Amino acid sequence: MSLKFFSKVLILALLATQGVNAAELPKPPGPPNNPNPPPAESVYEGVGRVDQVTRQTGGEIYRLDLTRPLPLVRIEAKSKMGRLKIYSTTLVTDKNDRVPVRQLSGVSVDEPSPATSSELITVPAGIAAIEILAEAMGGEAALEIKAFSTKEAPKLSLGSRIPDFSCKKNNDALLKDKLEPVQLWVGRAEAAAPGSVQEKFAGNQLKDQVADYVATLRAGGSYTSTAYLLTLLNFFADQYNAVRAGGVSEPAYRDLLNGTYNVLMLAIQNELPCRRFSSDTLIQISMDLNKKHQGMSEGSRARTLYATMMTKIRDTVPGQYRKEIAAANWNFRQADAEGTNYYKLYISAKDDSFLKNTHRDMSAYAYMIAEQALAKEVKLMDIEQRYQLIVEYQAKYNANTDFPQAVAARYLAILSDQNYYLPFMRY
Repeated sequence: MSLKFFSKVLILALLATQGVNAAELPKPPGPPNNPNPPPAESVYEGVGRVDQVTRQTGGEIYRLDLTRPLPLVRIEAKSKMGRLKIYSTTLVTDKNDRVPVRQLSGVSVDEPSPATSSELITVPAGIAAIEILAEAMGGEAALEIKAFSTKEAPKLSLGSRIPDFSCKKNNDALLKDKLEPVQLWVGRAEAAAPGSVQEKFAGNQLKDQVADYVATLRAGGSYTSTAYLLTLLNFFADQYNAVRAGGVSEPAYRDLLNGTYNVLMLAIQNELPCRRFSSDTLIQISMDLNKKHQGMSEGSRARTLYATMMTKIRDTVPGQYRKEIAAANWNFRQADAEGTNYYKLYISAKDDSFLKNTHRDMSAYAYMIAEQALAKEVKLMDIEQRYQLIVEYQAKYNANTDFPQAVAARYLAILSDQNYYLPFMRY
């Protein structure tokens, strides 16, 4: 007999001696049907405004100071007049750390459009200021910034204007000077015994120097040349691979490598002034990183980071190329030749080729421009011109070698008034 059964029998016997029928016992109350949810945390908003955004090429940095530093959960940008480009948005903490706001960088805002929101901000520190690098596109423009906090309503005021953004404000020399104390404390840390007080002390000094170096890299009012950024990437990678494993220099060089790469990617993605990269330049950068990656041993600490960096930069190429060719105003023949060039590179490359899929996507974008151009030009062609093009692309369709059949079929459909599809063109 189980203990559970025995206990039940005992309870029933006791109830019976007291004249209580178990069937008459009230049932325990069930859980409430609609339990009240916990109250939502209140969110307060504050508004700041820039009434006259500069039309100067490259924009200008506007700083909105918070009268009291507060942790923010989100910010919004809204055009109150005209159209403008926000190149970058940066939060400045009460400890003077700088935090980029990714979803409010490299965006265009227009007066009729709704507000553009940032990502969720999870910085625990108090935010002392918001810096926006912006440019009016065309006529006059005004910008409104809303800041949201769960503590209290932020009070924003336009601070003293930061000097105009200038492509002459190159901070390469400053970064070279700041690299000296970094290297000094690395040398002292590497010379110390592992785990010693000497190594820990050197490590603390090194951490401060690295934080200052990365903050200088991110500075909004100046820029680092592309050539020097790439030099720093390779230098920090070599040092990261070379220093003692498990020592204080290892995370220092990892942070320097990541910080340099993040600045490069921010420039590529947001098209910051002085840091605009053509698709050819992006291909060259990614190929250089790929070559460096291949030269590293399998156990190199920087090898995984380089694999990520070269892949992400490579994957920005098709999008940049698409913008370039959309603005190029090519005719049908020009765009078709460009698409064919990249398609041949695609089909001739090995499956594991670094740029194989990049060339595939570039050819697809060029062919798309060619189709759009053909749809316009076909209206101006006489019957003989259209027929000769049909003969040309029918042959390419039938050959099915160095020209994509699907593209040839779409050309033929356009040339035959778009509504006439022959059985051989179905795919």
